[in-house]
Amino acid sequence: MDLALLPNYYRNYVWEDKHALFGYPPDRYPEFEWIRNLERRFLHFRKHPTPAPLFLITEMIQWGGSQNGVLEKFQNALGSHCLHDSLNLVLEKLQDPEHAIGSALNIPGLGLTYASKLLRFLDPETYGALDGRIRNGLAHLTPSPLPRIYDGNTASMIKGYTAFTTYVRLLRQDLTARGIALPRDKHDQNPWRAADIEMALFVWASGHQIDDAV
Repeated sequence: MDLALLPNYYRNYVWEDKHALFGYPPDRYPEFEWIRNLERRFLHFRKHPTPAPLFLITEMIQWGGSQNGVLEKFQNALGSHCLHDSLNLVLEKLQDPEHAIGSALNIPGLGLTYASKLLRFLDPETYGALDGRIRNGLAHLTPSPLPRIYDGNTASMIKGYTAFTTYVRLLRQDLTARGIALPRDKHDQNPWRAADIEMALFVWASGHQIDDAV
């Protein structure tokens, strides 16, 4: 992977899965409108974690496209599950990636992809989302920075995600050491956060041609 290309991958990030259904334009540089909206409201929840933000979690799942019926699984389990306690446990463990992802995985309906999206929005400075596309891309690196991850196996998912957070942290250190700056978007995000690196990795793993002129 050529780190010098990460700024261009970041500029070329586009996410629009079902956005139009909910009245949002595609998330793209430099606005990232829905992403930044969610980040602001998750930050508010971190500062004021009462009551449980049921609709905010629902919207995060909608933003992700609710693949494999995640939203239905989440909503069906809520009757017997205390979301408030679960989310506060995630907040308590947020400084420890292993326990943070473990707590997030305990929320009903959330597999590794959406549990990591939750961490990404709660703390974009430290965490990025790890979906199948990025996992597949990193699996083709030699050596791969991730162990093989078995979905449904909690220990395997925790191990895989903590390895991902370590990898992203090392990428950020390399970007800083080499003076590779994060492109300034509408919200003047600077310097690189884990979530920004993840967005660049998403484009890289998608195999898209990048537009140097963006």
